[in-house]
Amino acid sequence: MVAKFKNYCLIDELGGTIRVSMIIPTYNESLNIKKLLDSIYDKKHLEEYKKRNIDMTVLMVDDSSPDGTAEVVKEYQKNNSQIYLLIRQNKEGLGAAYIHGMTHALSTIKPHILFEMDADLSHNPKYIIPMIDKIRAGADFVIGSRYIKGGSIPDNWGFSRKMISGTANFYARLTLGIRNVHDCTGGFRAMRASILRRIDLQSLNIKGYVFQISLLNEMVMHKADIREVPIAFEDRTNGTSKMRFSDIFELGMVVLRIGARKNLARFSNTGISSNFTDKRKDIQRYLIRY
Repeated sequence: MVAKFKNYCLIDELGGTIRVSMIIPTYNESLNIKKLLDSIYDKKHLEEYKKRNIDMTVLMVDDSSPDGTAEVVKEYQKNNSQIYLLIRQNKEGLGAAYIHGMTHALSTIKPHILFEMDADLSHNPKYIIPMIDKIRAGADFVIGSRYIKGGSIPDNWGFSRKMISGTANFYARLTLGIRNVHDCTGGFRAMRASILRRIDLQSLNIKGYVFQISLLNEMVMHKADIREVPIAFEDRTNGTSKMRFSDIFELGMVVLRIGARKNLARFSNTGISSNFTDKRKDIQRYLIRY
């Protein structure tokens, strides 16, 4: 008997297969990418995919890495037809890569479920199945969470990194009014394709890491059923972080802009004076500049 799911049935009518597409942006990850793919497609995971009728594909989105990341992926493709590769001409940021990858996957691979995952081995593939099971149980959007019971961050993180991560997460929750999500900035996520299709990704106009918060906000606005799965976040051992000051600045400004617009929308629905309305329009024009 086929189970009934919330928004649509995940079981494809032709063959009963659940198509899953893992979107992985890369830039100078040649030392990590083969290990990650080996882990996603190891014997244990392949058995779990088969047991659950999961067709697991991986879409690598590479921003023309000078270290030869794309060449490593091309070599891997020779023995695994489930790997796809998009090569972008310029390094435009994590958000731009995800938007490109998700748009491509929805139109060509046509998955039932899409994942976001980092290429630096910080996200352990052992959590893939529990996250899919959450969606099969009715969730629309599942976050691999560092900040709920059972989740963790690396012990060797210094004070400054803990401060940046914690502050960004708190700032997003407070400013956007997202009270029921504990990890707003995490990058290990699974989502139903049906709800992602309702979002105009191009209109987000996001380049960097703030994409994670912006997409989460869109899911909240679309009344998605959002759930979290505890994960142990692991620190990278090869390569360097791609986070830049410009990403932190963009995060601050975009979250402020989204929060202000949400508050202005609330005021608009409560019947306010024309004088305040004029001031609100002035504020909106100011926010658009950023």
